[in-house]
Amino acid sequence: ISNLTKTPKIMKNLLKVTVLVLALVLGNTVNAKDIEVKVKKEQLVVSLENTQEGSSLILTDMSGEVLFKDTLMESSYKKALDLHSIPKGTYFLNFEKDDSIVTTVIRKDNDGVTVNKASSKIFFKPFYKTLEDKVMVSFTNPGYENATFRVYDADGNLMTTSTNNDLVVKKTFDFSEVPAGKYMIALTVGDRTITKTITLG
Repeated sequence: ISNLTKTPKIMKNLLKVTVLVLALVLGNTVNAKDIEVKVKKEQLVVSLENTQEGSSLILTDMSGEVLFKDTLMESSYKKALDLHSIPKGTYFLNFEKDDSIVTTVIRKDNDGVTVNKASSKIFFKPFYKTLEDKVMVSFTNPGYENATFRVYDADGNLMTTSTNNDLVVKKTFDFSEVPAGKYMIALTVGDRTITKTITLG
């Protein structure tokens, strides 16, 4: 799999994708404020506004074990989570939508439960566009972190890898010289990996 030569038509398509991704950045920067997390004694009070049907709220521990999960079906949501019985440590409250994940860091110690807003962040999911045998991927990277794409075939063999830390990461994969079938594109940013299966041919 190699990089696609940038013809005017492809450049036009990439420009459209970039404009869409930047629109998502602006939209979700506002939407990140739609989650409010407060502590009341040892209860975590979560309030959400403008949620998407099918979005989810997930509380995990450091090892990734899910302690609580709720699928949201209404545009507004409020829930009190009792953290009295969980051990001291660091926890992650993830508000996941179609295009983004907002992670809030929760800590429990001898003094009780606190919300670490400084460590909380938003992760934008990549946008995929398939054009014949080419797959264009765009990813908004507000933290300018190293974003690594890896492409695997159906047997799990690594076919290519690419790392970039731009604000908007754009990558085009050309599958025209490989057999038809299923391929997986994995994006790793920090300790988070998100995958997409592409079926071609």
